[in-house]
Amino acid sequence: MNDPTHAHRLLLGLAFASGAASASSVGAQQPPPVPPASQAPPSAPAAQLPAYRSPMIALVQPTSGAPLQQDRPVVVFRFAQGEASDPIDTRSFAVAVDGQDRTALFQVAALEAWGPLAPVRNDGGDAIAPGPHQIAARICSSRGACGTTSATVMLVPPVARSLETNTSESQRRPSVLDRIIAITRKLLQP
Repeated sequence: MNDPTHAHRLLLGLAFASGAASASSVGAQQPPPVPPASQAPPSAPAAQLPAYRSPMIALVQPTSGAPLQQDRPVVVFRFAQGEASDPIDTRSFAVAVDGQDRTALFQVAALEAWGPLAPVRNDGGDAIAPGPHQIAARICSSRGACGTTSATVMLVPPVARSLETNTSESQRRPSVLDRIIAITRKLLQP
């Protein structure tokens, strides 16, 4: 027990067990001080990598601001890959109309997808109401980078119904040509 190293170890053990000693009070070595940032040696500039380009997707039909007929509410999206080495995964295409998934209604090809905003009703009624509808679409690459787009599409009542109304009104009123023919017949009668 007269060994100084053994006594020193015992003293260290008791000091750490009681929490009374710090590393500096028992002779432990301290790490060298870190100079403040203003005194730090200049480091090499960080390498700048080009930005990764995600696939792009855009609504091409209807053109911006053009309304869609309620009886033919078909939209077309086109997409392009962002990186030459990261092809588009067409199975990743997804589309929602007013928050409802409509992906199953769309046909997807290598560079585009097209489909109706709503399923066709069996009773012949309109499947989607006139007015604004929010559309969101997404396409991803084979590595998982995704491109998205969203737009508001305005649906208007079908043109055919408007033409029927105009035709029935024109049938009630004789046209200028009909009046001229009627007058000519009266003049040619013996």
